[in-house]
Amino acid sequence: MKPAYITLILIGVLFLFGKIFNKKMFTEQDARTAILKLKDAKGTDRARLVEQIMRLETNHFRSEQYRNTGSAGMEAGAWGKYLPKSATNGTYTATDNQTGKPREFVVWRSVSDFAQFLSDYIDRHNGNFAQWNTTNPTGQAEYRARVLSITPRFL
Repeated sequence: MKPAYITLILIGVLFLFGKIFNKKMFTEQDARTAILKLKDAKGTDRARLVEQIMRLETNHFRSEQYRNTGSAGMEAGAWGKYLPKSATNGTYTATDNQTGKPREFVVWRSVSDFAQFLSDYIDRHNGNFAQWNTTNPTGQAEYRARVLSITPRFL
């Protein structure tokens, strides 16, 4: 093999390993930045609500799903037609907290993109943020109460 080919192969292998081992892990600081950016775009009340939802859904930004996806655990299958392709970055397999089964979750390029998507979702459902969790009215009332019991810390 010619040295040029060997060099190209080595660069390819290093690139692949870099993609696998240097994966972005989302942090609480990423969430803080996203919520403050959302406040500027949508106002304090909406930013607080999105923070409350995200805190509940991500165990205050400590869950495996959040650290690996930058979101509040969006399953890839049902959401595909609604997602801005430029804001997402593939999927991540994790155990679903509801079913205990492995599921594919959407990976976001940034928490800000996800926070904006969640805010837009709330707008599309006329402010009914509890539909994020369920379409069942009783379940929505329970979810709404759980979300509103969370203290936002960023604003």
